[in-house]
Amino acid sequence: MNTREPIDINTLLAEHEGAQGEYLLPPPIFASMECDIIAYDTEMKSLTARMPVLHAWLNPFSTMQGGMIMAAADNAVGPLSMLVSTPSWTRTMESKYLKPIRYGLDFIYATAVLVEEKRGRLIFEVEVADAEGTVYTTAKVTNWLMKEKV
Repeated sequence: MNTREPIDINTLLAEHEGAQGEYLLPPPIFASMECDIIAYDTEMKSLTARMPVLHAWLNPFSTMQGGMIMAAADNAVGPLSMLVSTPSWTRTMESKYLKPIRYGLDFIYATAVLVEEKRGRLIFEVEVADAEGTVYTTAKVTNWLMKEKV
C-alpha cells in the first residue's frame, strides 16, 4: 500500500499480530508530533511517516533539534515494528546528521525499512528527508522483541 494520503494508524494496525493487545494507538507522541503514515509496503517492509517542522522543535539556530529528528525516526520505526513482527522495544538508535532541517520546511518524511531480523532483534534503517528527497539524517535502530507484555 503506497499513497500520499494519510493512512489511519488504527486501521493499518488492526489486523496485525504486533498490534493486538491493549496499546495506546495512536501513541500520544505520534499525535503530538502531528504524524501521518503516508506509505506502507508489505513486500519491502517499509513505512513512511510525514510530520510538519514545528516552531516548538527548534534549537537556538532555528533548526530542528536533534532529539526531535530522532523522535521523527522513531515514529516511523514504531508502527513498522508492529506491522512486521511481535511487540518490540527500542534498544539502540544511532544517527548521522547530514544537514540541518531549517524552520520553514513544511514537512519531513521519515522512512523506515526492516533490514534484518535475527535472534530476538529487529534492525531498521531510517532516512529523514524532505518532499524532494533531500536526506537530512540517517539512522540505524535496533529493537528487541518483548518476551512478556510491559
